[in-house]
Amino acid sequence: FGRFNPSAGFTGTLTKHLTAYASYGEGSRAPTSIELGCADPDSPCKLPNAMAGDPPLEQVVTRTVEAGLRGHGAGFSWTAGWFFAKNTNDILFVTSEQTGFGYFKNFGETRRQGLELNAHRQFGRVTAGASYTLLDATFQSEEEVTGEGNSENDEGLGFEGAIEIEPGDRIPLIPRHVFKAYADVQVTPKLSIDVNVIASSGVIARGNENNAHEPDGVYYLGPGATDPYGLVNLGVRYQLHPRLQLFAQINNLFNTDYSTAAQLGSTGFLPNGNFIARKFPAVNGEFPSQGVTFYAPGAPTFAWGGVRVKF
Repeated sequence: FGRFNPSAGFTGTLTKHLTAYASYGEGSRAPTSIELGCADPDSPCKLPNAMAGDPPLEQVVTRTVEAGLRGHGAGFSWTAGWFFAKNTNDILFVTSEQTGFGYFKNFGETRRQGLELNAHRQFGRVTAGASYTLLDATFQSEEEVTGEGNSENDEGLGFEGAIEIEPGDRIPLIPRHVFKAYADVQVTPKLSIDVNVIASSGVIARGNENNAHEPDGVYYLGPGATDPYGLVNLGVRYQLHPRLQLFAQINNLFNTDYSTAAQLGSTGFLPNGNFIARKFPAVNGEFPSQGVTFYAPGAPTFAWGGVRVKF
């Protein structure tokens, strides 16, 4: 694979404390070995894990435009920016005519656009800042993908059918809103404390690419997205010597229960822990299964400390 990826940008000074910037860039990535090893629609795979003589895939090409303003003065600085990125020949694992199997293909376009806001201020012994990102990540082409665990699949309740992606559907596992804030307090010349907050909106679960999944409490027990969450982290530093520092850090200070990702799928486990592979009666000779939402749990409270030595 080979490609020339151009980029260009400029920065202009509007006033003494205000600048403007804009840029355009292109990037590309070659298909991975796993994607290349499962790219034949005539030989789909359940779990891509082997190299095979499948048809080649095209490179994914990203074209990005950014623009914004930066300002500073009197110990305060800020940035406001807009970005737009379009992927062409994006690679997606799509469904095939063989139930439960699929393959990787170049299916069309995806788009990521949004706003980024940043602010930073220093006053006295306190340094504080915050940032916010609004990210709209959507599919821009139609496609058919596996809909196991999705209530809107084309085979019916509890079956492993397919779902249709429409332009404008949100891409799974990408949060729409992310907010971060921090404060660093110099309590004494030797002692400092820093606190930071991270808040994120929920993400669409993988398997809910059509954004249409709805739990019914019978065949489908879990939602099609994770819940939003917020975390607080705390750190303390004490400078014993210019070359010697003690530190302690606590992440997820309040032991918040949260998830960073999710996926729709089938389960045979009952609420009491028993296992029944197919708990529902057959429909036209086929047994439906029960769908749930599997979560990737976030880390619980974690604390550590140590000594830093500079040479």
